Amino acid sequence: MNVHGPGGRIWILRTGIPLACEPGRWDGWLAGREGRVLTREGGRSPSRLILLDGIGQAVVRRYLHGGLLAGVTRDLFVGAQRPMRELEASERIRLSGVATPEILAVYLRRSFPGFYRSCILSRLVPQAENLRQWLGRAGRDPARWGPMLDQVARALSSLHDAGCFHRDLNLGNLLVAPTGIWILDLDGAVMKDALAIPERGANLMRLYRSLCKESGTKEPLSPRQRALFLRHYARRDRRLFGGLSLYLRARWGREGLRRAVSRRRTFHP
Repeated sequence: MNVHGPGGRIWILRTGIPLACEPGRWDGWLAGREGRVLTREGGRSPSRLILLDGIGQAVVRRYLHGGLLAGVTRDLFVGAQRPMRELEASERIRLSGVATPEILAVYLRRSFPGFYRSCILSRLVPQAENLRQWLGRAGRDPARWGPMLDQVARALSSLHDAGCFHRDLNLGNLLVAPTGIWILDLDGAVMKDALAIPERGANLMRLYRSLCKESGTKEPLSPRQRALFLRHYARRDRRLFGGLSLYLRARWGREGLRRAVSRRRTFHP
């Protein structure tokens, strides 16, 4: 349901959700003034926890630029494609059975003709922590790694089977909850009819680099654990298992060589 308000404001609301279109409060969310900051999930903007009448706890996240544009345009975007693409990706993978927080609303405020600031509102996943937090707590127990590799592999397999390439797949964007693994932050996600092995492998490699970074080790998983992860991911598909094994082995080898060359070229005065 779309609602248009004064000053070029647009609300895109999920049908049946009791949300009032009060410009003052939504503008506060857009400016990051209300709610408690949650752990940064790896995106460009930290999410905030807010309390809504008739809904309970929810999460609001602003859209911000990263990289070189962060200090210039910050939260100003041309058009509304970015939140709309995230909304579309979220709905498509939810319909495919992938666990991802339900988006309740998208708020857009036009600043200049064709330029918008926006934020997205979603349900809070209760009793959850991200994988970065899990790694620093329960992940210190080696016995917990086997079951977790199984859960994460199956969740990512479902995500990729749904045709979703996650542009920021890292430990902070995977939630561990009693109901399983939830996928967060689909900002920039690319939806396709099917993902090829190189696309699946590149996404998994991105997550593995995040694990290396957060664990502080070059190889946080043993060869047996990596093989186990791929078996759970491939779900008895031998072609997929074999293709991914070859791709990841070659890719990781090239990255290791690049790091070694980079270290040799580093100038030390």
